[in-house]
Amino acid sequence: MTARAALIALSLLGAAGCSNLPGSQSPEESYRRGLQALAQGQPRTARIELLNAIKAKPDNKAYRLAQARTYLLLGDGGAAEAELKRANALGLAESDTGHLMAHAALLQGQAERAVAEAAKAGAAHAAYADRMLGRAYQILGRMEDAAEAFDRALAATPEDGALWADIGDFRRATGELRGAIAAADRAVALAPRQVEALILRGELTRGQYGLQAAMPWFDRALEIDPSNLRALIERAATLGDLGRTREMLADTRRILGVSPHNASAYYLQAMLAARGRDYALARSLYRRTGGAFDNRPAAMLLAGTIELGAGNAFLAAKWLQRLLDVQPGNLKARRLLGAAQWRSGDAAAAIRTLRPLADRSDADAYTLAVIGKAYARVGDEAAATRYLARAAAPNSAPMPALYDPLGDGEIEALRREANRDPGAPAQVLLIRALLARGFGPEALQRARRLQAASPGAPDAHVLVGDALAVQGDYAGAAAAYRRAANLAFSEPVALRLIEALRNSGDEAGATRVLALFLQQNPQNVSAQTLAANAYLQARRWPQAIALYEGVRKRIGDGDATLLNNLAWAYAETGDYERAIPLARRSWALEPNNPAAADTLGWLLFRSGEDRVQGLALLEQAVRGAPTDAEIRAHLQAARGG
Repeated sequence: MTARAALIALSLLGAAGCSNLPGSQSPEESYRRGLQALAQGQPRTARIELLNAIKAKPDNKAYRLAQARTYLLLGDGGAAEAELKRANALGLAESDTGHLMAHAALLQGQAERAVAEAAKAGAAHAAYADRMLGRAYQILGRMEDAAEAFDRALAATPEDGALWADIGDFRRATGELRGAIAAADRAVALAPRQVEALILRGELTRGQYGLQAAMPWFDRALEIDPSNLRALIERAATLGDLGRTREMLADTRRILGVSPHNASAYYLQAMLAARGRDYALARSLYRRTGGAFDNRPAAMLLAGTIELGAGNAFLAAKWLQRLLDVQPGNLKARRLLGAAQWRSGDAAAAIRTLRPLADRSDADAYTLAVIGKAYARVGDEAAATRYLARAAAPNSAPMPALYDPLGDGEIEALRREANRDPGAPAQVLLIRALLARGFGPEALQRARRLQAASPGAPDAHVLVGDALAVQGDYAGAAAAYRRAANLAFSEPVALRLIEALRNSGDEAGATRVLALFLQQNPQNVSAQTLAANAYLQARRWPQAIALYEGVRKRIGDGDATLLNNLAWAYAETGDYERAIPLARRSWALEPNNPAAADTLGWLLFRSGEDRVQGLALLEQAVRGAPTDAEIRAHLQAARGG
């Protein structure tokens, strides 16, 4: 039964038990207006109208049933279940409420119970019951059963917008983004005022095209239902990522107005405070979530970042270690954990955490700098010098950054599992491990098979691109990354595509992709830094300064590489008053880093502020990076030849 047909049935059922009463608005009129509000996608208005009807006629089972549907749309499973039980007590058969009771159970996090309740639904409600079964099986991880349930529902009600929205969510969960997008489009076409379908399309658009493109979908949803919590939460999160902090804060306050003590609102506010580096406030706000997000990887990263920013390195390390236990391949968490261990005084632990990244050819400067300082602290000056010299050198290694946390026995077990089921998640883990270990041909062969089997899954195209990039086929890698980007224009995909285009000689194409990504994600730190670096290399100093200052405002003065580059850009404009303090700060953060010593030394010498210290720093820089031609040239010039 479609949503429209259900509303008509409710109307007829209600009319059978109604009689006209005097007054400006009879219960029948309230009931009619409630159904009308439901049809228009305004459940909060419907709730009030139906409450008025029920107050006048508490024993009308049609009113109770309509109110139950309203609570389901509002996401209040407990209230919906209470209304359904009252309707049953008034004589409505369980065969007429089983499908709705299954829905109520799902909203209360009771997937197993939802399966049992759905079985009670009569034949007239089989499609709705199958839709709930699909959702329940999806939660339980029984994806094949979920697919079969959705297929049955679709065969019975192919024009049900709510069903198509659920199918879109299911396809997204299985990684089939192309199919998810098609399903969401179908849902919106069938039910243009269905808020859940609009929100889903917004979420998919955010991943497919970017933050700016997603906003109209959330705005449309809120035009229909201004107090819809899910729409408010998604819009607030998107506004925050766009840097529109005032509007984000306003939306979180609206959320708390509708749902006092809402954990999502406090989580978003904590994220906002952390971005503003008010870590005490961020910690206070995060605690108000009551642990609702503690087991989510993104929340573990946020909590670890907050504690690290607040100077609680030990607590930060606990959060980040938990995250790394769940996601051993999370490179950002590994970098932050290494930094937390370093700041807490455990240099040996920092070395153990960071060495798998630092020993790779594509290691970033921050990782190399931290592990270099850690080696210096444990007394291994040779290792410290080696890593700090690499931190000073420009990184020309190709994308992607690969990491393999598996032991030999684990990779063989994965290979056996992947051979049994080529489409299994184990296949993805195996391909990444093979790439990290240098087994490029096998990885590419497996990735191409996965790509052919799952053309709508961006990860499959990314793996093909990674395998091609590792073997030096950057043009082929760029083509694969473009296919992934057409489905999910995320940061990892965008950065891979940019690097592949550059390595294939298409600098103009790389610039266009970076500009498009920044247009959609203007606050993305990685993209801003990449663009600033490009301006620096092109000697476009004002543009580089503007971007570096923007990133600095976001992340503070703790990144020696950023401060070093910003100092250099200011110096090239002749502004030594700004440049030298920045260079001093960079060198203070990493006194053994040859790049930091070179920049400060050269600026001190060239500006005439302190040529003696400048020469000493340049000599230190050459000792740390004896093969760096630019550093040697600075020293030679300072010596007068």
